Amino acid sequence: MHAIPLKTNNFNSMKKNIKIIVFALLIIGSSISCEDYLETDSNSTFTEETAFSNLDFATKAVFGIYGNITSYYMYTYHLGLFYKCDTDIELSLSEDNGSNRSLAHYAGTEGSTGLDRVWNLMYQTIERANICIDNLPQSPIWEGEYSDEAHRLYGEAVTLRALLYYELVNLWGDVPFKVKSTQDGDDYYLPKTDRDLIYEHLIQDLADVEEYVPWMTVTGTAERVNRAFVKGLRARMALSYAGYSLRNTSFETRRGRYWEDYYKIANEECREIMESGKHTLNPDFENIFKTIHAYSQDLTYKEVLFEVPYGRTYSGRVAYSIGMKHRSNDTKYGKAAAEICVAPNYFYSFNRNDIRRDVSVALFDYNNSKNVGKQYLLPYNKADYYKPTKWRRSWIDPALGGGASKVSYTGVNWPLMRYADVILMFAESENEMNGPTPAAKSALSLVRQRAFSEGDWATDVVNYVDSVSTNKESFFNAIVDERAWEFGGEMLRKYDLVRWNLLGTKLDEMQEDCQKLINGDPKYAHVPTYIYWKYLDDNETIEILNPDYEMPSSVSVEGYTKSSWIPKMSDSHKSTYTYRMSIAAHGYDRTKNNHLYPIHSDVLSASNGMLTNDQIP
Repeated sequence: MHAIPLKTNNFNSMKKNIKIIVFALLIIGSSISCEDYLETDSNSTFTEETAFSNLDFATKAVFGIYGNITSYYMYTYHLGLFYKCDTDIELSLSEDNGSNRSLAHYAGTEGSTGLDRVWNLMYQTIERANICIDNLPQSPIWEGEYSDEAHRLYGEAVTLRALLYYELVNLWGDVPFKVKSTQDGDDYYLPKTDRDLIYEHLIQDLADVEEYVPWMTVTGTAERVNRAFVKGLRARMALSYAGYSLRNTSFETRRGRYWEDYYKIANEECREIMESGKHTLNPDFENIFKTIHAYSQDLTYKEVLFEVPYGRTYSGRVAYSIGMKHRSNDTKYGKAAAEICVAPNYFYSFNRNDIRRDVSVALFDYNNSKNVGKQYLLPYNKADYYKPTKWRRSWIDPALGGGASKVSYTGVNWPLMRYADVILMFAESENEMNGPTPAAKSALSLVRQRAFSEGDWATDVVNYVDSVSTNKESFFNAIVDERAWEFGGEMLRKYDLVRWNLLGTKLDEMQEDCQKLINGDPKYAHVPTYIYWKYLDDNETIEILNPDYEMPSSVSVEGYTKSSWIPKMSDSHKSTYTYRMSIAAHGYDRTKNNHLYPIHSDVLSASNGMLTNDQIP
């Protein structure tokens, strides 16, 4: 492995007031005093020695990193949902606004609102992690009675720091890299570090702390870092390194310099998680997401390896900003703005027997003012009504209706990694190294078995996997498809497409397929002209008879309403549909692969000339 070795921590003996000093390129030379969770006396006497003098204080210090991680993802998955948008699945179909929507459409500028806030918050959180990483090894709890707990806290801090740099690199490419807490006399004006060096360092970091962090069978929660997440994050970062990205030097799109070695790392980590037996697939795909909406965790199967914890009514906008649409006057379940769409062709890309389809993208919502809390068939002529429906306000339990119906902070957690991701990363890395081996085929089959009823396995698992395993390229394409069907709406797609160097290709295919869908192309011959649907006995829940096959036009099915569907779209509606779809990714240039974001002008100004937007072609 060609990794950068860890630097030895150089602790000085001075007992400084604990401050999260954010270097000038981030917050114009300001410093942020310690948070209340670290206070014992006054800020003037609370030292680093005090903060890490016992297990309770040290734990609170590390929990401060988690607190900022939650703040970052709360911000990211409201405004920043758009940072990971405009793929062949997740889209923003609203006009540019100089902020989130412009960023989604690859049309961000140095002045785009929000870029500076995300950058600053991430570096503030990295500084918190660095303080913990610097101080824990020299603390009184590092050896002796509490050593296991202290090492665990250290491993958590290292992992959370790696997670933040992973996000920074994906958003901005080469960035300033700092792995020690800020001390008096440090040079605050740091240049960018090549992302290969950042990845190499952090991937080694994660290897060094794996044994410090226990499995979820010990931690008993998905809201704190566990060993499988450390290993899974290491695999995810290794795949990003081994994959493609726009490079600053000459705007070439290429792999990391030692990419073959890093496929091996990803493969090994995923294999070890799978062989540990600590995690399995939840046999009920829908239940993964319903459990999260019930403010609960699945500690039986432990499919979710790590999730960002939120608080009901005061943090997190999952099932509000992203998910199924609810009108503002839905007093039963509450409002859901549902700002993120999915491409209309996504529903029809699924095998009709795939259980994941109706969980991931539904053909109904609650967007009707006549009867609140009641499902309605989507309008057949609206491109922006298709939503990622793994997130549903109607699944929140207890419901956020009544007096809380306008609350946007749902408190529903956000899953950052699932065991299914580990399995498919293993299949992908195995194929890259050795082609579609029996092990790679078995991994793909395992994910598909959950997606289909057992009676369909012969056709949709065994025969399908055999058919896509004739060569390395065919199996790779199957992985690209499988990750779309498995993770749609979980905002993983953009980073996947970038590292596969398929972002432009898949954006073009999506736009072309959406046109084929409305123009009656033979590819979509299975899309019905009319849909037959009815309400079940509760008079609120829809049942659709034929979402993906044609019924004879003369047929009248007793008890069902016959409604026009996509092929009945008028020319004027087609024009509106085409315009709406054209908004998505309109700023993306395939010749430039401009998937990275500009650094905000305020950050540039504060950098004393050290930073420029040299990554923008």
